[in-house]
Amino acid sequence: MKIWIIIFFAIAQSSFAQNSLKYILKAEFLLVDNQTEISSQYIDSVGNANYYSENLKGRIYSQLKDWDKAIVAFKKSNTFKTNYSDYELAKAYAKKLNKDSAFYYLKHHLDSEYKKKSNFISLDTNIRLIRNSSLWSELNLKSYYSKAETELEQAIYYKDKNELSLALDILDDLIVNDKNYADAYYYRAQFIIKLNKDYKYAFKDLKKAIKLEPSNDMFTSALSTYYLKGHKYKPALNLLKKEIILFPYNLQDYLLIAEAYYRTGDYDNAIGNINIYLDISFRNIDALKLAGQIYYDKGDYPASINLLTEAMYINMRRIDILVARGKSYLENDEYQRAGMDFNIALDLDPNNGELWYLKGLAYMYQEKMRQACKYFTKASYLNYYKAEEYLLKECQ
Repeated sequence: MKIWIIIFFAIAQSSFAQNSLKYILKAEFLLVDNQTEISSQYIDSVGNANYYSENLKGRIYSQLKDWDKAIVAFKKSNTFKTNYSDYELAKAYAKKLNKDSAFYYLKHHLDSEYKKKSNFISLDTNIRLIRNSSLWSELNLKSYYSKAETELEQAIYYKDKNELSLALDILDDLIVNDKNYADAYYYRAQFIIKLNKDYKYAFKDLKKAIKLEPSNDMFTSALSTYYLKGHKYKPALNLLKKEIILFPYNLQDYLLIAEAYYRTGDYDNAIGNINIYLDISFRNIDALKLAGQIYYDKGDYPASINLLTEAMYINMRRIDILVARGKSYLENDEYQRAGMDFNIALDLDPNNGELWYLKGLAYMYQEKMRQACKYFTKASYLNYYKAEEYLLKECQ
């Protein structure tokens, strides 16, 4: 009997934790979407508080300009993870014009692993409220940053000015001088991708950064994203599974891991993760398209059609959505509807050979061979090779 009680308790705890995660993800999404009041209702529903949920609660209260409640939440966040919310505390106290407390937490932040870039702090409108204090000159912000950190900021500045070669030169020198500077590898990888899409060298740099700081979710998120873009789906999946355990509060990761599962043929796990994402961000057209593709490949064409129709309500001029839904209609034996989707797509892109080919299929399945052959001929003229097979087999 005791064993069953323990198992039930473990399942209940797991379910409770999953609900808390869902509420945290929803609250953050709504906060970013400026639906702060509703966001606060979700964060108040979180049962087992942690460093991140309390930090998020503080940010919500800050958005509502309730600085006292924000401070309480940020301090509670720090009890779970020391120094994690020091910067938010500094800003909240600055808003209350409590300069002593603001500088106290700002100093602690600058001495912590969570230290933000100096330019970020200098330009922060909240911190500017206390810059006219004598405590600001005593702080001597620059003294908290090493020469390497200052040079890294200079590289980021050049990148923002689109002077990527200068930025990369600085990063190369930084790495030569310090082969254990993880941030330099991380930024060099991003700048290389921006400059010439060279994933090979970016992968190498990000792997080095992760080896130096394995718990940095920023590094793992970047590498998993680039793996997906570089069609390295299994490495992306393995990394994302570790990342979501390490840091489960990045909603975008659930979309990425859904794609990784889909690309490796694990449709059930792909659906589970895309549902987590769509439960929070239900109007994301790319997520709806991916969900539609997963169900299409799984053979559930009605579900695919429903999801792609939801995407169509958001943007009726997305050719890729029209094509995807049209293909689902074809597989679901709804040939006239498929033809209508391909017609709309052709109005948007009349020189697309694949669309003429698909339109030909829709007419062929309706046994309207004269029209079908005309569309296959058009597709062939536009160099869509698949049409040749049907021209030879069906249109002689």
